[in-house]
Amino acid sequence: MSTTTRARRRDPQTSHTAARNATFFADSHKGRIMAALKEGPRSSHGLAVMAGLTVVQTDRRLPELQIAGLADVLKDARGNDVIVGGYRVWVAV
Repeated sequence: MSTTTRARRRDPQTSHTAARNATFFADSHKGRIMAALKEGPRSSHGLAVMAGLTVVQTDRRLPELQIAGLADVLKDARGNDVIVGGYRVWVAV
């Protein structure tokens, strides 16, 4: 998958169109997610509610924020991911 197109070469044209459109709102979504994370640790569901996004939108942006070093998954004392309601909990870094 290309980082600039967000779609695989063999994906259908509709996926390439959606990938191009994602560049227009991805940064906005990331900003809204980070604002919610600054309020404290949240699951992707909790972040979606606070940011006014869907869980799918939030789940697509969280790994990008993690790669950028802005967010990470909260770990318990044993190093396991903290899970709430079936969702991993994220924190601002």
